[in-house]
Amino acid sequence: MPLQFKSFARPDLLKTIHPKNLTNLLEPHRSFFEDKGFRFPAGADEELDCLALAGILAQPDEETPSDLVEALYVIESFSDDQHFDELLAMAEAAGLEVGEEETTVDLAVRLYLHDASLLERKLREQLCDRRRTFESYRLADPASGMEVENLPQDLTPLEADLDRYFESKKRGGHSCVVRKDAANEIRFLVQHGQTCKREPSRKGGRSTCTFFRPEKTDVVLLDLAHKELRINAASVPDLRQYRTLFGRHLFRNDDYFVFAEKYTLEPLQKAGEMALNCRDIEGIESVKLKEVEYAWGGAFEHAEVQRATDLFKALPLIRRGLECEPVIRKAVFEVKLTGERRARAVTIKAGNRSGYGRGDEAMVIERWLRARGFVISEERALHARTYPALACA
Repeated sequence: MPLQFKSFARPDLLKTIHPKNLTNLLEPHRSFFEDKGFRFPAGADEELDCLALAGILAQPDEETPSDLVEALYVIESFSDDQHFDELLAMAEAAGLEVGEEETTVDLAVRLYLHDASLLERKLREQLCDRRRTFESYRLADPASGMEVENLPQDLTPLEADLDRYFESKKRGGHSCVVRKDAANEIRFLVQHGQTCKREPSRKGGRSTCTFFRPEKTDVVLLDLAHKELRINAASVPDLRQYRTLFGRHLFRNDDYFVFAEKYTLEPLQKAGEMALNCRDIEGIESVKLKEVEYAWGGAFEHAEVQRATDLFKALPLIRRGLECEPVIRKAVFEVKLTGERRARAVTIKAGNRSGYGRGDEAMVIERWLRARGFVISEERALHARTYPALACA
């Protein structure tokens, strides 16, 4: 975890934590703080020296306990008031009594001290929610449906196969698959090791080396509304393995999901600016085209990129329009959702890759893409060639 604690390095914010909770958090590391010259209160009437404490936390070094680093990083991630309601629900579920004067960071500290895994798991889920780029795979037989009520509850066999795969790639075993159900989708978080790293480090005045195996969390989604498998992973071999193994262990068929083109950008060339119409989609205020990437092909694989804050407004000023001859292989849209202060970027690549996150907002964007023809129709997809063993690079 990064050695940066913006909140805990500010005395005024440290004071927002109840002294008892703060002391309980620091107590396991008393010797570290005392070596730094910090003195713990001798009695209940004596206040914590938040200025001195902030000075120590503002300059973490190689002597800072790793457990403390982890705790501060996780707790700080939930210190904003926007997290209060979910922390309150977690505290009640864990059987903690919550007083009227509890602050958000108080709840975060108490939950971490009660069961650190509760906040760690929630943080991992939030980090995965921010994933934007997913590969999409459709059912090999659309008529078969997705009988999610028959999905196995025991994921140990899936984890065992994943262990064998990651061990073959020298990334260690002990992978873990966590299932999380949400509206219209089932999410699987795949935690696994990465290749080992060895980095120079300092231990006091001595130069040494730290050897460790980083951890990574991939995301595999079952989209129940559109009957698709969506995967966020770092490499093509990982994508192929997830497609195969999740089909095998969830639906008893390695080729239950297949690669097939999902997105097309032809509507931009056929309908022009009308392809951005969103008035019939509840939840979207406006859509602009910000970028297109053309593939002219030819012996030299000529590619061209056009960018502007609004391409359909900018191109006529230079007496140009969207090119109709080349293939548009990538487009970036600016989508303003109702109730959001800022518009978000939505990236679509011709094929099966999208970049617009997941969740309720993603469902709204998906409806717009389908309404405007950017998603290949079911009838066209049925007649398109499929590739069971292929993953888009």
